[in-house]
Amino acid sequence: MNIVSYRGPATPGGVSATLSRVIEQTHGGQQWWFLHGSQLRKKSSKLNSTEEVCQIPFKIVEGHYRYCNEFLWPVLHELSEYASFNESDHKMYEQLNVSFAWNVLHTEQTGPHARAFVNDYQLALCPKYLTQYAHRAVDVFWHIPWPKYVDSRFVPYLAEIAEGLLSAEKIGFHIEQYSSNFLNFVDKNLHEYQVDFTSNRIERTDGGSVSVVSHPLGIDSDYWLSKSREESFSCRDLNIEELSREKFILSVDRADYTKGVIHRLQGIEHFFSTNADKIGKITFVQVCQKTRAGLPAFEEYWQQCRLLSDSINSRWGSKDWHPIVWIDTPVSANVLAWLYKRASVMLVTPLYDGLNLTAKEFALCSREGILILSARAGAWNELSEGVLTLADLNPETISAQICHALALSKEARKERIDILRQRVLSNTLSNWWQNFGGGIKSSEKVVPLSGRLHHTTRRDVWMAK
Repeated sequence: MNIVSYRGPATPGGVSATLSRVIEQTHGGQQWWFLHGSQLRKKSSKLNSTEEVCQIPFKIVEGHYRYCNEFLWPVLHELSEYASFNESDHKMYEQLNVSFAWNVLHTEQTGPHARAFVNDYQLALCPKYLTQYAHRAVDVFWHIPWPKYVDSRFVPYLAEIAEGLLSAEKIGFHIEQYSSNFLNFVDKNLHEYQVDFTSNRIERTDGGSVSVVSHPLGIDSDYWLSKSREESFSCRDLNIEELSREKFILSVDRADYTKGVIHRLQGIEHFFSTNADKIGKITFVQVCQKTRAGLPAFEEYWQQCRLLSDSINSRWGSKDWHPIVWIDTPVSANVLAWLYKRASVMLVTPLYDGLNLTAKEFALCSREGILILSARAGAWNELSEGVLTLADLNPETISAQICHALALSKEARKERIDILRQRVLSNTLSNWWQNFGGGIKSSEKVVPLSGRLHHTTRRDVWMAK
């Protein structure tokens, strides 16, 4: 199987870490294709080696990056007020997808019948090119939301994305809501396709069909349970020794406007302003790094987050204590497991999130912590029974749920974490891979590329090489 994704090994982010574990745990002929800087690389699970396939022009890589993050990301998260469209970047998005597909078809070594497993929105056009040029069997997993509401201005561009995905045989989403949103979008905007809502299948004009399924991504349970038992990490390594002696509330994410970091900080601010008895007795630990360097919306959001954090610390902090401890450097899995295990509360507050793997990691590592989770996180659909739900992200709501969590008895806390652990263990990474990735078989034959590439596309692909 050819696993195709934008990010590769050792890259921060749930998709990358997930695929890394899949490669490590499988001993078949998987090849993982990914971008590293401007290099398209290929990692082989069989040979345990990585090689450079080609160098993609920087202009294409940069334009693709902007289109993904300044346009697709906000639109797909129903935050179109952040969206910025540029036609040149749009073309670069297409070019990078073409380059990925062309190189997979020309330099793969997994055999003529190997499927391609394409991941996420950065490579949404790859299924079209892989099937158009070689009739390759393709499956897709979409790791972020598919929006219910799309601004009419942006429908043509999401229709292009949807058509790219519809060349696959199977499209996977984390939850039924995203699957339903996708089916409704196709039914409303792509009239040449026939949507069967009963079977969750979409019929194409070529006589083929695509199955739309829901199966949330799991985590490597053995890995995180092992990390939670280790005691090799010392909190002195991060200069947070005081956290071993006091209660703390934890959040782990990137400074991304979809994550609701500012809403969370406003909730923390409200909590301290209405609970003076907690000042100096409980700390909020925010593990949060900058993301998407060079993009104004994300840079501005980071600055707003830090300013609000500094304001809270200035208002309630003292020489010996700060309400907020902000960790803005990358942390290891050992550090995360230590924080998960000791946190009294885990606070996850996205405005819209495809899943949220940190919530699941916390569930496996925590001793008696309480998870407060936004209903807008995909993981809420699996974990709702064991969490305190945030139906909205108003400061009063967040503050009230923090108070509720801290007031729960030891028995109630243990009951909730046991429920969460059971839910996470019932759908691990292995379950997800067997149900969506590793369980796929194919007898499709590859049709030679000769004569199949449009002249302009062939020229552009060669330029990308």
